[in-house]
Amino acid sequence: MFSLAIFLPGPALPQQSIGDVYASDATVKGNLRYTSSGLEISNGSVITAGEHSATLRLARGGQVRICPGTNLTVNTSPQGQELMFAMSAGSLEGDYQLPATADAVLTPDFRILISGPAKVSLSITAEKNGNACVRSRGDDSYVVVSELMSDDFYRLKPNEQVVFHAGRARDPEVNGAMTCGCPAPPPVERAETPPPVRSLPPPTPEQNAAAIAAVQNEPAVAAAANAAAALPQQPSGQLQVQVDAPMVFRGTGTVPDVTATLARVHVERLPWPQTPIVAPQPPTPPERTKPETVKGEKKGFFRRLVRALFG
Repeated sequence: MFSLAIFLPGPALPQQSIGDVYASDATVKGNLRYTSSGLEISNGSVITAGEHSATLRLARGGQVRICPGTNLTVNTSPQGQELMFAMSAGSLEGDYQLPATADAVLTPDFRILISGPAKVSLSITAEKNGNACVRSRGDDSYVVVSELMSDDFYRLKPNEQVVFHAGRARDPEVNGAMTCGCPAPPPVERAETPPPVRSLPPPTPEQNAAAIAAVQNEPAVAAAANAAAALPQQPSGQLQVQVDAPMVFRGTGTVPDVTATLARVHVERLPWPQTPIVAPQPPTPPERTKPETVKGEKKGFFRRLVRALFG
């Protein structure tokens, strides 16, 4: 005889909120919830910053800045007091107050342990070739960097920057030249407003006449200049020869002065044309038509009398 036991799942535990993400072009995946303040994430969420940095404001206080191009996975403990960040090759910066707990940051080659209570101010940069830079600016923070594949580790002193090479924690470079954290933003260029362009007044009729005369005299002036240039140069102290160049004027190429013509049209008075006097003629009386003779009508004495009197 077989017995079958069925276990019904209990109520799902609510996801522990880690914080809110604020970014202009970041990609967020995982357990998300839109709120009035921003995009709330919980355990297992992945944040990928775009061309600009993304900011994660922690629910317990403080913030973590994800630098451009960095992929960050966030996990939390059931109580939400301990956080673990797993980052790809990239950079991040953390500024928050840590209670008597510990946070961890995992890079492709190192594990960075941050212990409290302390005021954390940490900058981390990890490269694909295994190099990493860690800078701790907190006076009371306890930061230990260890290798993922061995037991070697290094403890940072307060306000110290350390550069690790080729994924090794042994013999790091203290205060190296590598930049830790997000790169500095490009300088803001100030746009200068060009001066306003002043409009010139329209040319006067005298200026137009002078310009037309200059254009008409260009061939004569050019001919005189060419003739003077063709003459041999005289040595200094001797008499110079002057050559008179003929001036040629062509009336066909002149431009009529429209302004003077219009002025004459408006000033001159034309004579009024004479109207011939025509005497009116009296109207011609209409011609009377003679009544037609009705066939078969008898011509009597009275009819002949009426015709003789009235035609």
